[in-house]
Amino acid sequence: MNLVYNPTGPFLPPPQCSLEADYRRELRARFDIVFDRLYTLTNLPIQRFGSTLVSRGHFEDYMRLLKSAYRPENLDQLMCRDLVSVDWQGRVYDCDFNQMLGLPLHRGGRPRPHIRDLIGQDLQGNPIVVADHCYGCTAGQGSSCGGALSE
Repeated sequence: MNLVYNPTGPFLPPPQCSLEADYRRELRARFDIVFDRLYTLTNLPIQRFGSTLVSRGHFEDYMRLLKSAYRPENLDQLMCRDLVSVDWQGRVYDCDFNQMLGLPLHRGGRPRPHIRDLIGQDLQGNPIVVADHCYGCTAGQGSSCGGALSE
């Protein structure tokens, strides 16, 4: 069993390694729960969380936090470098977050490629569609579907 930690507010998750140790100790002691891994994820300022930030007046501060915590060493490990996201209609996106924002992958001048158009295609070197929400994956220890990118 793997667990996921996602901060409840406009801050970065604590270091994954130390948080995992804390969760192991506390869940074992309190509930006799044992798990394999704990993944920490950074909240991206989009959709429901983005709306909450805006309504509480924290959006700009959170964006400043993400930008100030940017770490270029996280770039090589970003999930948009190796994975794509495909919606239920077969449209392809660089990541789940771009899918939620309606920012499709761009391929050969085609702004909304379908998965059938990409079968057998090499996407290596394809430009990745980026926007300000991408700072969430590069900030601090980084964030991906596999948790932190670095410690």
